[in-house]
Amino acid sequence: MTDKSVAYFPKYFTRKSILAFVLLTILIFLLFLHRAIPLHWLTFDFVEVLLFFSFSSTLSLRWSKLSTPAFISRLYKTAFFVRVIWVLFSYFFYNWMTGQPFEFSAADSLTYHYEATWLVTLLKNNQWSVYSDHIGKNYSDMGYPLYLGLIYYTFGNYLLIPRLIKALLGSLTCILVYKIARNNFGENTGRIAGIMSMLVPNLIYYCGLNLKEIEMVFLVVLFVYQVDLQIRSREIKLTYLILIGGLGVSLFFFRTVLAGCLFCSLAIATFLTNQRITGLGKRLGLIVLLTVGAFFIATTPFGDNINQYIEASDQNLTSQMDNFATREGANKLARYGSRGIFLPFMLMAPFPTLVNIPDQPNAMMLGGAYFTRNVYAFFVFIGLFALYKRKQVREHILLLSVIFSYIFVLASSGFALSERFHLPLVPFLLILAAYGISQMNAKNKKYYVPYLVLICVIVIGWNWFKLAGRS
Repeated sequence: MTDKSVAYFPKYFTRKSILAFVLLTILIFLLFLHRAIPLHWLTFDFVEVLLFFSFSSTLSLRWSKLSTPAFISRLYKTAFFVRVIWVLFSYFFYNWMTGQPFEFSAADSLTYHYEATWLVTLLKNNQWSVYSDHIGKNYSDMGYPLYLGLIYYTFGNYLLIPRLIKALLGSLTCILVYKIARNNFGENTGRIAGIMSMLVPNLIYYCGLNLKEIEMVFLVVLFVYQVDLQIRSREIKLTYLILIGGLGVSLFFFRTVLAGCLFCSLAIATFLTNQRITGLGKRLGLIVLLTVGAFFIATTPFGDNINQYIEASDQNLTSQMDNFATREGANKLARYGSRGIFLPFMLMAPFPTLVNIPDQPNAMMLGGAYFTRNVYAFFVFIGLFALYKRKQVREHILLLSVIFSYIFVLASSGFALSERFHLPLVPFLLILAAYGISQMNAKNKKYYVPYLVLICVIVIGWNWFKLAGRS
């Protein structure tokens, strides 16, 4: 199709975003002077905001004239370079700050590391049955320790190896984001989405940690890419269906509920995608895949896990909020959190911590990354409005169902404002944000500054909430 949309991220928006963050941090500093954020975390926050917004604008304009092969090559190499630099820097930074190459208050990453190390020992002693007995029917979180253990078994117990592989997978994710956006919204949107995913701080940050998020996001994006290809292809392809099924099954070993959301999204896309996009033959192929998938879920412990989550969702949310309100260093106001409160903010959340909360160094370190999410959510709203106004929702129902099914699950889980659990959404939100950027005009441009003011007010309120709940 002919792409007549905006081809780059205009500086008007990026400059105002940076200025808004500067003014916001000054205002919060003056309001909460007694709990001013430490300078080193503020430095991280400014670097995150400056690099994301300034280079998103500069590179999207500079690379807009490149040929497609040249753009893909430039995108991959730059994404890989940025991630490798962060992997090496973070390794030594964490060693210096914590005495070990793990993030502050490391919990899951240490658990994964020790379990993978233990698995290597078992494999070398031909004792796989010990690990199998240890797992039992708890398959939903065994994927990453098993994957990490195989890397350690192959290359040795070196922490940098899996993190460099993350840099590779993170770079490939950027290429997939570009291709999904291009296939749905055209070349201009695809390039903006690819560049934004290359630069967004969250997707860079997790390359330096021994957590499963980068691998999981890669699998999710690859799954959606393959489903989108199948829906938009002229004929059904058995290789696509096999790959989609394999990717879907693998995701059950990383986060069961997320995998369930993806299969639900596949079902919704199968039945609701506009007939101009996908015909009866392709629908029948996807229905067969869904039938096999439903049988797999129903006859394995994954089905029990999903049912238990559905039955206990309300209790899980209440329990998690009570835990946040009563644990050491807790925010006593957290117990008032509910699905009804979280849902309206899910596209723009989480919000940055720009005050000194001593037991949350990771949140303070990522304040700038959170702010970029708050800002590009504006373009997500513009993109959604454009799809609705042009009656194109059914042409992109796959992307929308992935986003909103997982948002509903997050809002019901007690992790609604946990940045780590939002990560699978980020690539698809960036695609919608890029589409929104491509549709900017004088009419919707006028809402941008009021939106930034609203975000600043919300962030100030969020930081007050974090302090008030801790007295």
